[in-house]
Amino acid sequence: MAKASKVGHLAELDTATNVIAENLGKPWRRLGRRLGLTDVKLDSVSARHTDLEETAREMLKEWRSRGGAARASDLVEALRRCDLNLTADKVVDKLSTP
Repeated sequence: MAKASKVGHLAELDTATNVIAENLGKPWRRLGRRLGLTDVKLDSVSARHTDLEETAREMLKEWRSRGGAARASDLVEALRRCDLNLTADKVVDKLSTP
């Protein structure tokens, strides 16, 4: 992947992470499961944080650190599969705003 493309990809992922953390709330665990995180990992995230926004942010950080090619589109798809369409729409709107 070209360096400029990788930087843009990471910027999109950072934007999506911020929007999701700010808007997700209680369904953070459902999204984490949809993203493939284990209950043990989710329990560990939950034990480290009491604030829902920080919990969601940490869960997304764990997902991103698993390796592989994490993409903003993967997050939008996972949100939609969890019926979290409002948050998915907010991510898409934010990513399409110049």
